[in-house]
Amino acid sequence: MNRPLGLILSVLMSFLFVSMIEVSSLEAQNLEAYDGKVILPSTYGDLICFENWNADARRCDGSSISSGGLAALSALRSADTLAEIKTLLESMNKNLAANTDAMLHLQTSLDRRAIPANESLVGAINDRFDAIPAGILKNDAVKEALQRLREDILKEVAKRTPQPPSGPRPPLK
Repeated sequence: MNRPLGLILSVLMSFLFVSMIEVSSLEAQNLEAYDGKVILPSTYGDLICFENWNADARRCDGSSISSGGLAALSALRSADTLAEIKTLLESMNKNLAANTDAMLHLQTSLDRRAIPANESLVGAINDRFDAIPAGILKNDAVKEALQRLREDILKEVAKRTPQPPSGPRPPLK
């Protein structure tokens, strides 16, 4: 009985040795390199070797991490980056709101200054036309021409004077 058992054991050992050689060659084919890193496939998740890959021993002698761990770190960094972007956008929004308020205050101030200047100019134009001697205004054609001239000048002044924007303005702070 020892002889058949020995034969069976030797056949079994030979089969295991040949299958291990095949598995090793298959595993060697499954290794992947990406961006200078070696990826070792596994049933529990790939292992990524960042540096010092020992090809002879088929092991990582440097830093390595599982694909799940790398995904978690990547998600954490992405969340941190998104938080930084959100903070930057909020800061930009605050600055834009402050600049908009300042611009509205400036526009309101300029509008307030322009209105008295416009009224003064309109008053001066009317005073000059009213100062025309009555003798010149006896002719209806001349009187009509001067009235049209006055209206045209006042229209041009109104065009060049800044007008407040239509619609409600946001309240000043």
